[in-house]
Amino acid sequence: MFKSVFGRLLTTYLIITILVVATLTLVVSSIYKDAIFSEKRNNLEAAAKKVTLLTSDFMNKKIEAAELSAAIDAMGYSTGAIIYALKIDRAKFEKDQAFRVDGLNDTFVPGDILKILDGQTVFRNKQYSEDFGTYVLFIGYPLTVNERNIGAVLLFCPINDINQNVNQMNLAIWLAACLVIIGSMPFIYFNSRRISRPIKQIEIAARKIAAGEKVEDTDIVSDDEIGKLSKSFNAMKDQIELTEKMRRELIANISHDLRTPLTSINGFIQGMLEGIIKPEDQFQYLKIIQEETNRLIRMTSDILDLAKIESGSINLKIEEINLKGVVDAAISSLRFKAQSKNITFFGQGDPDIRVLADAEKLMQILSNILGNAIKYTAEGGNINITSENQGEMIRISVRDDGIGISQDNLPFIFEKFFRADQSRQTDEDSTGLGLSIVKNLVALSGGNLGAESEIGVGTTVYFTLPSVK
Repeated sequence: MFKSVFGRLLTTYLIITILVVATLTLVVSSIYKDAIFSEKRNNLEAAAKKVTLLTSDFMNKKIEAAELSAAIDAMGYSTGAIIYALKIDRAKFEKDQAFRVDGLNDTFVPGDILKILDGQTVFRNKQYSEDFGTYVLFIGYPLTVNERNIGAVLLFCPINDINQNVNQMNLAIWLAACLVIIGSMPFIYFNSRRISRPIKQIEIAARKIAAGEKVEDTDIVSDDEIGKLSKSFNAMKDQIELTEKMRRELIANISHDLRTPLTSINGFIQGMLEGIIKPEDQFQYLKIIQEETNRLIRMTSDILDLAKIESGSINLKIEEINLKGVVDAAISSLRFKAQSKNITFFGQGDPDIRVLADAEKLMQILSNILGNAIKYTAEGGNINITSENQGEMIRISVRDDGIGISQDNLPFIFEKFFRADQSRQTDEDSTGLGLSIVKNLVALSGGNLGAESEIGVGTTVYFTLPSVK
């Protein structure tokens, strides 16, 4: 499971959640502990100040010793601390640094008292006391009477109770953290499943396509990258299906178009060999065989040209070309065919227009378009060739007044083996690849190709080429 996207998402989310919650818990615990100790210090310091005031009152005979002792005991009880109010002779203390007070034998006390006598407040956050046998919070505060430092107020507060409170709070915090982690697990699981399910769906569909199965569109509705991936996948699937359909149709059409002339050739040759065709008629049938052979040659040549173009193995020699010269050459190559139908050419181009193209391929483009125009133009018709400067592009149009193409067929006339006039599927002069080759050559030349037509009125095929600036 952990090799899948779902497993990785689940593990990643879970680790991140645990790390974040654990970090926040540690921070909260630390802040709480610091707050508790800070509050305790403030309480002890406040108690030390109050002891100083009470001692000052006692020294000034405002209160009795019993009142002072009772007040100090009460403050010790409320703060959980043991409080000493010591009057110290500094000279004597500096001489021997010894106490005759029970419970003040810790080695750190004398050094701290010297600081206190200098007017400093001493605080130890965690100090082990041998006298109390535990860690304590220690505060030393100057004992000031009548603005004169006469000693020190010492407060020892065992931290066991404080730590117990902190530990209880930490336990509650960690329990809450565990509950947060456990409570987030369903969300993590379903969110990981939600993200990984579309990817899994696309992966299954991709495997089916690879196995040659037909699959439906993935029904993923989302505005994020997963949704875009689904749309791209569906578009790719549709294109693959279209390509596969075209491949099957291409094979079927090639098989049909090759089989027809080959069957004719084989039949005529077999008739000659078996003597069915008389010797005096053989010349006529040999001419038919030659025509069928030429048709096969044209077809294979077109197929090879189209394969080279679509595979990208054809290189164009782009140069400045006088458009009218190429148009005139294309018309001359087809003049005999046009004259056989008494077709007239008009508007053969502006002699000043120059384009950037491959002269040989431009000749092939024009020959294919003009050949189709002649084929579908009636006896005595007209073909009009015009060129128009559109700034960076030159538009070349070939318009005939032939039979026209229906609007249903018009979008497909540049597809392989498509013939708008279905009655001419066996036309010996057509391979069904001419306009498909034109479409690819125009695209390679940096132009666009299109067509307009109306039944009974005629057809206009136009394409653009880069102009010479």
